[in-house]
Parts: sequence; C-alpha cells; structure tokens
Amino acid sequence: MKKLIFVSLLMVLATLTACGPKYMVKTDPCPDVRGITAQPGKAALVVGRTTFLGSGVNFENYLDRQFIGTTKGHSFFVSTVEPGDHYVTAHGENYASMLLRFEPNKTYYIQNEVRFGAFIARAKLDFVDAQHLYNDMDGHCDYYVKDPSEKVDDLNDEEWKWAKEDYSQTEPINAPAKNTVAN
Repeated sequence: MKKLIFVSLLMVLATLTACGPKYMVKTDPCPDVRGITAQPGKAALVVGRTTFLGSGVNFENYLDRQFIGTTKGHSFFVSTVEPGDHYVTAHGENYASMLLRFEPNKTYYIQNEVRFGAFIARAKLDFVDAQHLYNDMDGHCDYYVKDPSEKVDDLNDEEWKWAKEDYSQTEPINAPAKNTVAN
C-alpha cells in the first residue's frame, strides 16, 4: 500500500513538473511581458499561461493553421504577425479559438486558460492586456522561443475546420463596434 501511494505521488509530481517540448527553448532571463514591442510594420502576439494548474499538459498554439508556440505553467512566447484578421487557436483536449484583428506596430496579449477536461486539460483563450498577464504571472515566468531547427506540424484540414467552428462569430473579438442607426 505504501509503495502504491509513493508511486502515485511520484506520478503526480512528474505531471506537475513536466518539461516543455523539445521544439521550444527556454531563455533566461524572462523579459517583462509589458515591454514586448512589435517589429516595424508588423504586430506582436504574446501568448501566456499564468497558472501551474495542468502544467503537465502543454497547449500547442496556432496562428491560422501555422504552429507558433507552446505554453505550459507560468510561461509565454512571442510571435510576429502580419497585419490583418487571423485566428489564434490553442489545442489541449479541445480546440479553443478566437479571431483577432492585428494592426501594425501593436502588441496583443492572449492568455491560455486551463479548464478541466475528460482526459487532459481543455484550453480556453482570453484576450487580455499586458498588465493583466503580468499580474497573473505574479513574478514567475518562463520565456520560450521556437527552435527553428525543429519541425512542428501545423493544423491539418480537419483540425483547422474544428478550430474555426469553435469561434462561431464572423467578426474579430477586438473589431470596432459597427455603428447602427435607429430609425
């Protein structure tokens, strides 16, 4: 019985401290997310995960169909984005998506949230500001960059269809409200 409890505790500990995938490289020191700036003429996307809940599950993130990075507990990465409307998708047990309008020279922040799933953690995306992400990380963060020498699969046709269906709106979440005239 003691051996079973010990093995169970080791499995829980291993899950909570799981390493990130080999195609994401941790860099030190972790920069302040509030200071991330876009390259001239481009937009910057900061995707962060601010909790250790479900740390054993990595969320793969995509811009449209293309893989852009992975998050795990208290981590973030930055991606350069061409201006325009783009889907951002996080993949856990599900595909959580949102459509964003990216403008040149601006930085956008997405928070990967963890939800309980049937088998592994489910992903949820929140559009947040830099201060929110900074506060939620509470001084603990890991900054990852994608290793360009490692090949990572993009979303296939079926996954891309699921990702777009998850976001059932036709307008980007940050699009200006349309003016309506009452008669």
